[in-house]
Amino acid sequence: MSKTAATAFTTPIVNPPRRIDSDWTLFNAWAPLPGLGAIAINQLLLKGKEPVLVDTGAAPLGDAFMANLEQEIDPAEIAWIWISHADVDHIGALQRVIDRAPKAKVVTGYLGMAKLGLLGFDLSRVQLLEPGTVFEAGGRRLHTVRPLYYDAPETMGFFDPAASLLYAVDCFGAVLPAPVDAVEAVAEETFRDGMMTWSSIDAPWLKCADRAALGRGLAAIERLAPAHLVSAHLPVLDGAVTALTRPIADFYCYAAPKGDPVTVEHALAMFAGMTGMAA
Repeated sequence: MSKTAATAFTTPIVNPPRRIDSDWTLFNAWAPLPGLGAIAINQLLLKGKEPVLVDTGAAPLGDAFMANLEQEIDPAEIAWIWISHADVDHIGALQRVIDRAPKAKVVTGYLGMAKLGLLGFDLSRVQLLEPGTVFEAGGRRLHTVRPLYYDAPETMGFFDPAASLLYAVDCFGAVLPAPVDAVEAVAEETFRDGMMTWSSIDAPWLKCADRAALGRGLAAIERLAPAHLVSAHLPVLDGAVTALTRPIADFYCYAAPKGDPVTVEHALAMFAGMTGMAA
């Protein structure tokens, strides 16, 4: 990624809502990452008997997000607010939505609930989302899925078999030179580099992950073959998931191990080399 391309995008943009299928709608924005490029910030809305809003974006984009949300639904009709994890780019407009959706319950994992409590949210509006369960909303069944990699341990995505839609949260995100509408619009090498940049920022522990276990997880997603794979930080992929799984497998499962300069082992080795002590 060239320095010129990475610094060309400097102002956040918020796109109009995009219909994924008859029930699911995507809210997409792009934020600049200084010196690196652009990162997508996505939310989802499931319409139906009990509408589900998935994540609420970043606070600085709250006005535009709320305007887009109101184009799609009266917030008072929202029954559930799925918070995948309590990072600032996922809960930025949460209080605004809660205030406009008096019947809505927030669903999140135990640690997510604790974080929301520490941030001052009313926990009487929060319902615990148990890992491994099936969440039902008006007859729609969302199967909880822990993504293959993440930056917060409470992170919980889901698979909707009715729509063949997998929400992978931060997993499979990519830092790109500029906003795009589709993964296919990015050159293969640029896209691969963007995925590696994002994964090294969001989940640096991947360098130390069990390669075989990660490979099995990637293979499982390929077998699942969702029609729609939604990352919180990438355009929706409607098609072959190998476009996302293979770059991660090539880098983290098959390539030579990459050293991590901030591990305790690395620091001790450097110290030993400077002092002559045994590592």
